[in-house]
Amino acid sequence: MHDRPLTEARRVLREGFGFSDFRPLQRSIVHAALQGRDVLGVLPTGAGKSVCFQIPAKLDEGLTIVVSPLISLMDDQVERAGRCGLAAACLTSAQSREARRRIETRIGAGAVKLLYVSPERLGSRRFAELIRGVQVSRLAVDEAHCISEWGHDFRPAYRRIAGFRWVVDRPPLIALTATATPATRADISSNLELADPVHVVATVDRPNLRWAALRVRSLADGVSEVASRIANGRGQALVYLQTRRNAEHLAEALRGRGWGAAAYHAGMPAEVRQRTQRAFLFGEAQVVCATNAFGMGIDHAHVRTVSHLGVPGSLEALVQESGRAGRDGEPANVTLISYPGDFALQRGLVRCVGPISIHRGRQKKALARLNGVKRYLASRRCRRAVIASYFGEPAPACGGCDRCED
Repeated sequence: MHDRPLTEARRVLREGFGFSDFRPLQRSIVHAALQGRDVLGVLPTGAGKSVCFQIPAKLDEGLTIVVSPLISLMDDQVERAGRCGLAAACLTSAQSREARRRIETRIGAGAVKLLYVSPERLGSRRFAELIRGVQVSRLAVDEAHCISEWGHDFRPAYRRIAGFRWVVDRPPLIALTATATPATRADISSNLELADPVHVVATVDRPNLRWAALRVRSLADGVSEVASRIANGRGQALVYLQTRRNAEHLAEALRGRGWGAAAYHAGMPAEVRQRTQRAFLFGEAQVVCATNAFGMGIDHAHVRTVSHLGVPGSLEALVQESGRAGRDGEPANVTLISYPGDFALQRGLVRCVGPISIHRGRQKKALARLNGVKRYLASRRCRRAVIASYFGEPAPACGGCDRCED
């Protein structure tokens, strides 16, 4: 690569984003992107993944299309990109028809450099007609693990992104995520049809996080355990639960104990979810009790405690969601609290969908991922070592976990 593009990228980073230089892994991804290479990047939460496609978008002549999973995430990214002087927009189902038409007019006039859309929109005939006369210089897939975790069954549009790429003359593609095992990375690369991609993979270990896990005798005991950890912590807290009902129940229980707590799940109206998210980001809500619908890609530095009350479906999910703690690099606590019946609930979720839409092999893989959570909970080894082994990495020196401290 010539020196000038990277020099220009640093200038944009400094003048538009306020950073003096790229972090090493950011530099590698931007370097490859400016060469026109396909890139698969795995960077931990808080490592600045969005910069990796925003800077090239600023320097490219055409439009960069970013595939993103959640409307709340798109809105947040567009707002932050605008503050950095980047002409960004999103097209979502939550917008009025008139609002979408105004954005489409801007896109057609070349006034948008960065466009966020859902994977489903890529298959829309209207969107295909809109984009036909537009120079698309790059595709980016944010939270690319969704291709492997959601794309098989719940959002099949994720598995059709490669087809859209041919519609727009196959521009270079950047796929980014915070967590991916070697098998997940291979699935992402294969499904997106990445051509000789540059792989930039950070370690999954984050030394500022203290890991802990325990079993309790009942859900009520779990609620008390969560309340105790919030009381002993500082800053704000996130609690992830398996069901919408449990999220609402915990929020109500914490409010009864004097905490400013709010529930968040996909069954709530969009305006309620948005209000809760903003209250959390601006420090007005101390605790959010949520299903896995909350937190993806949200840049918030003040989360000091993340708890899971009930096991998630995989260690990938545990690490991804726990990674929302300590984004500022300061110490934070992450805890998995298991209670009777939570593993059965996760197995039931896999099996009840399975006969209809999950191939038997995929069902088996989903249950194997759940068993990874069981091993993490039961193992007498260092928590960090168990996580590192699962992601195919050597065991790091333990900077803090309940096993090593005990």
